[in-house]
Amino acid sequence: MSIDPQASDEKLARWLQQGVHGAFDEIMSRYKGRLYAFVCRYVADREEAYDLVQESFINIYQKIHLYDANRKFSTWAFQVALNKCRDWGRKKSLTRMLPFSSLGSPEENFDFLDNIADQGADPEHALMGKTELENLAYLVAKLPEKLKVPLIMCVLEDLSQEECANILGVSQKTVETRIYRARKKLSEAYP
Repeated sequence: MSIDPQASDEKLARWLQQGVHGAFDEIMSRYKGRLYAFVCRYVADREEAYDLVQESFINIYQKIHLYDANRKFSTWAFQVALNKCRDWGRKKSLTRMLPFSSLGSPEENFDFLDNIADQGADPEHALMGKTELENLAYLVAKLPEKLKVPLIMCVLEDLSQEECANILGVSQKTVETRIYRARKKLSEAYP
């Protein structure tokens, strides 16, 4: 059976549950970038993020029988990745996830900011912009996890509040409130 590239994620997941060859490859193709971006922002270490995404896909493959076809596949996939991030945090023995950790050099921890900074700006303004982004990243790192995760998912990963609520197992109003509180804390610390 050939895989229809137009098939829904949920259909691909059902095919994977049935052992259809190629379904997993198509799922990986669709989700590798999105999951990597999410995990990278969560752990702020590209190599760790790469490993965690690989572990997430292994988990998706091994646990596909647990996927409920009545739910959106994307919600389930992000939930698997989020759980891998949380496991990683426990393994690191951190009480809070520090996605923009200052454990290494700034180049190691903030290289993703190069992709955000205005590449057309003159060097002085580009450096000021990068410094401001680094400060903002540090403030996001200091947020409690329950505020940080919805902020990353909805603002940086562009997931809907409904998707975020499904992933976190909370109401959509809770996600909205947490994002509001996260933004308020950031605006108080970074006027």
